[in-house]
Amino acid sequence: MARLLLALSFVPFALVACGDKDGTDPDAFPEANCNDELDNDEDGATDCDDDDCAEAPACNGGGDSDEPDPELLCDDGTDDDGDGAIDCDDSDCATTFAPCTWPKAMDMSARFNFDGQTAVCETFFGDFEEEIADCVTNLASTLTAAADLQGCTACDRVFSGGVTVLTDSCTDQFGDGGSPAPSSFTFGFVFTSENSRELWGKDDTSGVWSKAIDLTLSGTTWSYSTSDRVNVPVDECDNSPIDVGLLTAIFDFTDK
Repeated sequence: MARLLLALSFVPFALVACGDKDGTDPDAFPEANCNDELDNDEDGATDCDDDDCAEAPACNGGGDSDEPDPELLCDDGTDDDGDGAIDCDDSDCATTFAPCTWPKAMDMSARFNFDGQTAVCETFFGDFEEEIADCVTNLASTLTAAADLQGCTACDRVFSGGVTVLTDSCTDQFGDGGSPAPSSFTFGFVFTSENSRELWGKDDTSGVWSKAIDLTLSGTTWSYSTSDRVNVPVDECDNSPIDVGLLTAIFDFTDK
């Protein structure tokens, strides 16, 4: 008898937990699944036709269960919303800041302006001066996204392309003491937001990638500039290396 009374004592709590399933009090058991074509709470309304589902993602804000949820993950290789289009092929991803909106190619221009000055060579026999002329080197390249990150694990994409030399008076100016224009460029990019990105470069000797600069957006062009003094070693001069002028490099990247 004691066991029977103990068992019966749990019956009222079980009924409360299950709610009223006979349809007389549908609010006691709201629709639990809004996309299974079943009337889960037995109130006569199925899925998105049930007021309980008005805010459910499957109902897209109310009422139409045939409208799929938008594609939310645009780089997982899965058709998340089941509309037959995967990732970047889905129009839902057209405005999402993700790989779909990152450029696959970009035009690059590089301008190197050298402002020469009077260089002074100090020797035992006295000081000798030489006027260093100005020079300009203009380069252009179309960079395309590489198939892999080429060791830049922090980068979102790596771009490379051959170089077209538009003008180059600096190589002639410095001869063997200068650096000839490169035949190609390789850059890494981190797309931090729609209005900001990082430029990364690789050391040719060590192969180590490092962040160079935060690029700034001006109109449709991402720009970067830097200036450094140019010091040239001259064995005959006691004050070697000699400061011969200021070199300013300006890089512009335009997404294609």
